[in-house]
Amino acid sequence: MSDISPAGPVKVAVTVDDLLLWDGVPLPAGSSPVDITRSVARTLTEHGVPSTYAFAHTYPVERDPALIAAFEAWVEAGHHLGNHTHHHAPLRWMPAEDFCADIARAERRIGRLIESAPQRYFRYPMDMSSGSESKRGQVEEYLRDHGYRNAPITAWFSDFAWIVPYYRALTNGDAAARKRLRATYVSAAVDMLAAHAVSARGLFGADVPYIWMIHGSPIAADALGNILDAFIDRNVEFIPLDEAMRHSANFGMPPCDQRFRNHLQRYALAAGQPAPELAPEVLGEVMAASPMPGVDTIGVLEESVLKPLARRLGAEYQWEWA
Repeated sequence: MSDISPAGPVKVAVTVDDLLLWDGVPLPAGSSPVDITRSVARTLTEHGVPSTYAFAHTYPVERDPALIAAFEAWVEAGHHLGNHTHHHAPLRWMPAEDFCADIARAERRIGRLIESAPQRYFRYPMDMSSGSESKRGQVEEYLRDHGYRNAPITAWFSDFAWIVPYYRALTNGDAAARKRLRATYVSAAVDMLAAHAVSARGLFGADVPYIWMIHGSPIAADALGNILDAFIDRNVEFIPLDEAMRHSANFGMPPCDQRFRNHLQRYALAAGQPAPELAPEVLGEVMAASPMPGVDTIGVLEESVLKPLARRLGAEYQWEWA
């Protein structure tokens, strides 16, 4: 097995987004956000990744106050919670003032849990600090004034693409598809971390401490341990988020970009370099797995998640996957 980087051990701060998945995403029968959260928290602790930050939007709690138990379970397990806004909408869909109000709205629900962490962290929904530089500057000023630091993502593997296919496989009782989806999920996590490391070395001349993200989903609950084992086998050293945030690649701000890209990908695009992307053949295989009428991935994400979100905000729906 080759190491993630030929330059030596790679430092990775693991983070989790959306312990409560977005409104409109189906969960398999017998799966609950609290159970998923406890499983992910336990796996992290067992693999020597304590005190992990999760970034939580709070709109689901508005609909079902009992879901706050997922956030409480996360903190009770020794991990930390950060602010991810209330609605989980990209900045470009909202005026800066409304976006800041959405941050405050989330804090009113989970502020006591955020305060129990050693540092107040915020993450833009989908890591999209999008819109104009002026608008982003207003939000960044608000964050500073309220004691938050923006914790970006400098490595991911588009794991959202597995959530709906995995639901289909479980609902269909398709054991072969489930096994294959787990295998591609783990291999994609490893391959994409390596691809982000290649990009970072091209941009900065060396590896950086990567801030890696995975969502709190049923497939994460089932396969995160396999990913962490694979990372360890490939010379990954897990570090706290605070340590990763000391590096300028993580606290600097690349230019705004309207596309769905993470922090490191935006650095690459600004430098005119290729951004690390999930291989199209892997994405195609995942999206086609265990078909179910009316439950295709893009259809669910657009028609059940993103478009209803835009309507709730009174925003024009604007989204480009590539």
